[in-house]
Amino acid sequence: MDQPVSNSSRSSYRGSHIFSFAAKRTGLPIDQFNFLTAEILALIFAICFRNYLPPKPNNLLKRHLIASLLGIALGQLCFGSQIWHLILQSCISYLMLCIIPRKHSYKVVFVFCMAYMSAIHIHRIIYDYGNYTLDISGPLMINTQKLTALAFAFYDGYRSQQRAKRRRPDDDKDCSPLNDDQEQQKIVDIPHPIEFLSYVFYFHGICVGPLCFYKDYIDYIEGRNLLVIPTSTIQQTETQDISDEYHSETMQPSIFWPVFSKLSQCALWGYILLQFTPYYTIEYNLSKEMVNSPFFQRLLYLLFSTFCSRAKYYFAFILSEAVNNAGGLGFNGLDEKGRPKWDLLTNIKPFKLETATSLKVVLDLWNMQTVLWLRRICYDRLGNWRTIGVFVLSAIWHGFYPGYYACFVLAAFETYAGRGIRRQIRPYFQKNEILKIIYACITWIGTQIALNFAVVPFVLMEVAKVWYFYKTWYFIVPITSVILSLTLRGASTKQKDTEKKKSN
Repeated sequence: MDQPVSNSSRSSYRGSHIFSFAAKRTGLPIDQFNFLTAEILALIFAICFRNYLPPKPNNLLKRHLIASLLGIALGQLCFGSQIWHLILQSCISYLMLCIIPRKHSYKVVFVFCMAYMSAIHIHRIIYDYGNYTLDISGPLMINTQKLTALAFAFYDGYRSQQRAKRRRPDDDKDCSPLNDDQEQQKIVDIPHPIEFLSYVFYFHGICVGPLCFYKDYIDYIEGRNLLVIPTSTIQQTETQDISDEYHSETMQPSIFWPVFSKLSQCALWGYILLQFTPYYTIEYNLSKEMVNSPFFQRLLYLLFSTFCSRAKYYFAFILSEAVNNAGGLGFNGLDEKGRPKWDLLTNIKPFKLETATSLKVVLDLWNMQTVLWLRRICYDRLGNWRTIGVFVLSAIWHGFYPGYYACFVLAAFETYAGRGIRRQIRPYFQKNEILKIIYACITWIGTQIALNFAVVPFVLMEVAKVWYFYKTWYFIVPITSVILSLTLRGASTKQKDTEKKKSN
């Protein structure tokens, strides 16, 4: 969920108000109360779903229908009539996949989904500017990821078939070889309408996500993920031929530890969210009192206020992962020691993120399923300017507040600068352990400063506020990032690729 949840008013919130009396007693706005209620219900439903509807062939239809119907009900609770945006976007996209030739359908679906989502973002800016009320834009962003990823996987299935037929030259785009990841995620046949409905509306991901790719979701529903066999080794045509006996031999791994550990983390982040976040706001960095404070006091407040702002995302991401794990979704086979892995839908790693010594590591660990989506539909498919393309697509996906674009433009330059530092400066600090520790400390501080100066515009959103914030810091971070990204050799991937070609 990339839109934070905050105060709401009855006029702007479109979800159900049936629990208004309970929300008033708790002191929470109705949108936040409905969100927590929906997640608690989803957690209970997920446990029952896993226990009473295990993934067996005679349960598949029930699992699809119940997952989708419960999801629609929870969506109605949180978003009211706005849930029709999900229905409309999904139905039109499905019809496009059915009608438009496969070699073109993925492009049309991508453009349509991005345009539909963008229209909702623009509508929100016009009629509800700057309000953080829970609305359909968050689920619509996740649904856009689902639909576009599905369309690209369907196109990869077409590419695989065309290559097998050998009707076109190898340099033809439609006949180009798939990488290992595309081979694993490809879809040969268009999903059945019930399977598609289940994928779009399954209850444990309707409110917050995170994104689950279609092939992984179907493997979960059918129990194929429990076989601990890579998806790419199973032919699409064999999906209907798994016997009851084979399913009866598979056992669902225990969900106790993954769910308990993640709910415990939610308790920690919830405590920080309630005790500190309301009192250490990012907006206070713009106050005259803070602007006139000593340098280190300003810096410490900036670091702590942005940390408190991130707490809401840590809470929502980890809670959503716990809910999915409670239903069995997220199991990713066994590790080297034979222990179950529950990292298929991992969306955030707070400790590693907060201790990262590189902005690239931060970006890789933040909203990880979105990063995977950006890689699969953008980075892996572009030639030059892949990094810029990812940042542009990510910015458009988030919306059209000016602060978002200031955030992503600065993050792009910081990423290039960090890449150049790692390639050109880091080798001088690898001569002994002391220098390595010094380098790690310096890069951690630099990463924190870079991260927080990029995050502030995302929260402030308005041009005037963003400009004033950077002005009070004399534009030190943006100017330094631009200079380093343009002067350090190796800052650009294109430069590195050129050097490789020359060396060969």
